[in-house]
Amino acid sequence: MSIVKSEYENIIGLFESEKNSFETRKTTVDNIPITSKNWSSSYLDFFNYDSAINQLKEAVIFKEETKISIKNYYFENQLIFSCNNENEKWGSLFLEYNDRNKKSFLFVENDDEEMALQQLRVAYFHNNRYDKVLSYINDGDNHEEFLFIDQFEYDNADITKIVRYGFWEEKSNILPIREFEFSYIGAKVKIVATNQSGKKILVYNGKKISNDSLCQDSCHPLNLNRESL
Repeated sequence: MSIVKSEYENIIGLFESEKNSFETRKTTVDNIPITSKNWSSSYLDFFNYDSAINQLKEAVIFKEETKISIKNYYFENQLIFSCNNENEKWGSLFLEYNDRNKKSFLFVENDDEEMALQQLRVAYFHNNRYDKVLSYINDGDNHEEFLFIDQFEYDNADITKIVRYGFWEEKSNILPIREFEFSYIGAKVKIVATNQSGKKILVYNGKKISNDSLCQDSCHPLNLNRESL
């Protein structure tokens, strides 16, 4: 069985069991004593270098409210909920954590004016490091679905490679395998990706992210950028 088919079967079961959980999740969050909040220019990264390998701008965090922004809620320094600051129906994201993984659930109002689960992401840990991240998008209004599987390789604590598998718009449209290779000089890191034609592309050249941030405030929904796949 291919990795794409195997992981699809795993995540679709979770998606089906959680797709109607918005009201329960919102009630739970509403009853948690929020200890802090901030605002950001976009949703925060779900895992280290998430925005970098997807060729997206990293979120800028604001201490004061900004109308066009994402509002982030924390309980004891752990992000538990993020939403569009203008209208929660445009995007409400819930976070769950345990010792083995963390999950994010993004709900968006659909054409029937119902809060539908549109995106599910699961990050699996091993030895306090990211081992694998599944990102599943289900666009019910357009009858499309997407799956991305990112597998991590390490040299001690440093990521050396992320290998991406997946499909685009439908299960039969399998994406070419893509590799993101990491190289380090001091506190800096470069990430080079190979595109479909074999050309090397520099996708990130900047600050190294510590694994100390493994289970912190990350929750970036995956924006669909076909060029990054």
